Amino acid sequence: MNKDSAGWLALRIIGLLAIGRAFLSLLSIAVDAFSLWKLYGVTSESLASQTQRLILQTWVGIEIALVQSIFFALVAFYFLRRGHAIHKLLMHESA
Repeated sequence: MNKDSAGWLALRIIGLLAIGRAFLSLLSIAVDAFSLWKLYGVTSESLASQTQRLILQTWVGIEIALVQSIFFALVAFYFLRRGHAIHKLLMHESA
């Protein structure tokens, strides 16, 4: 295996890891959405303030997971389909 093919292999592995991370973020969104559905079902007056805080935290968690999922999906797309700029940097040899 030469340096060029090893560089492309490294980029592809990073892309696959990014896809895995994007799917984990999507799983986190699904879990948070289920938690949110359950929290909106709480009707107890004694837990109202605590429930509102948890609902807000869950919405923030969903938004963060969505941004992470989009970011890692874009990173995966770049490393699996393009990646020429990074590959060029990997192959650069100083004189």
